[in-house]
Amino acid sequence: MVSAVLFARDLSKVATFYTRVFSAQVKHEDGHHADLDCGGFRLIVHQIAEHYAQHVVVTNPPRRRESGALRLDFPIVDVAKSRSVARSLGGEIDDRPPPWAGSDTSFHLGHDPEGNVFGAQST
Repeated sequence: MVSAVLFARDLSKVATFYTRVFSAQVKHEDGHHADLDCGGFRLIVHQIAEHYAQHVVVTNPPRRRESGALRLDFPIVDVAKSRSVARSLGGEIDDRPPPWAGSDTSFHLGHDPEGNVFGAQST
């Protein structure tokens, strides 16, 4: 199974975001990481060590980290519902598709509570 590790300043907040917005199932969770099943894809949210975390600044609202080399895209059933849940948890799913999506109105960009960018594709 393919998996990705997402390093988080606030493990609980970020893991809760992905479980609630994308209906991910928690397979295992402890004080250092949360292993989430995102419909056949594993997302491991890993707590950043405190001596590193103290140097990570998360603004409110979070500033998107768009310069990363990797973006995770997730399927969603109801974009309006997922957008509402994302906003209630400190994240965002854009109201409009990105300009480069052209006529594809089912794809939106968003970010989690720490600014990590993701794509959301309605199914």
